[in-house]
Amino acid sequence: MMIDFFKELMEQALDLELTVRFTKRDRKWFAALGNELGSLSLKELEEYRTELEARLCDMDDDEPEDMAGEEFEQWADAHECLEDLLSEVEDRIDELL
Repeated sequence: MMIDFFKELMEQALDLELTVRFTKRDRKWFAALGNELGSLSLKELEEYRTELEARLCDMDDDEPEDMAGEEFEQWADAHECLEDLLSEVEDRIDELL
């Protein structure tokens, strides 16, 4: 399932301290690993934080209606991973301030 792929990609990004770029076009999701978080400037980190916040909103729009189903559980796990990635970026921003 696609949501499992995103969850695994976010976990890899956290483990490797890399950025992960998500886009959503025509209701389809795309992702790619990017630069090391430690190499980003404060401005780049703030832009990345904004991007991740937008992707969280996109995920919220795609939240499954059946909160008891397997699809919701997978969505919730991926959503939590994205929140963890956002938290990591915010921690890095705090370090630079």
